[in-house]
Amino acid sequence: MNASLPTHEMEMIVTWGDCDAAGISYYAKTFDWFTNGRMRLLAKYGFPYMEAFHRNGISLVCLTADCAYKKMLRPDETITLRTSVTFFTRTRMTFEYEIYKTNGELAAKGQTTHAYATPEGKACNLKKARPELWNGLAEQWSVFQE
Repeated sequence: MNASLPTHEMEMIVTWGDCDAAGISYYAKTFDWFTNGRMRLLAKYGFPYMEAFHRNGISLVCLTADCAYKKMLRPDETITLRTSVTFFTRTRMTFEYEIYKTNGELAAKGQTTHAYATPEGKACNLKKARPELWNGLAEQWSVFQE
């Protein structure tokens, strides 16, 4: 992963509620973890989702979501979720997620792509719809050039 990309790491403990009846992390919970990582990354860079996007009439609508599972995770296991912005334009944003076990093994790797949308659910150009938000993000994430 490119170190210059906007990135956030958070440590978590897998709970029993994150697991299926066999005591293995349930695949769908991974996407909840991805959401938490995405929200924390945005907040880290000064753009808490609810304040910066939602209350300004912009939603991040998920277009694609995928995950490759490499290692099982069990209750009480400590993991690290690394979230990075890997694509950022006026119309969409892509996040990459990596989940690591404490021994450094990659347990899962995923990606979500989001479009910016108005309250009516219409895709929008963020630079035109909310120029202040766009300019702030573009300044923070100057690694992306259009």
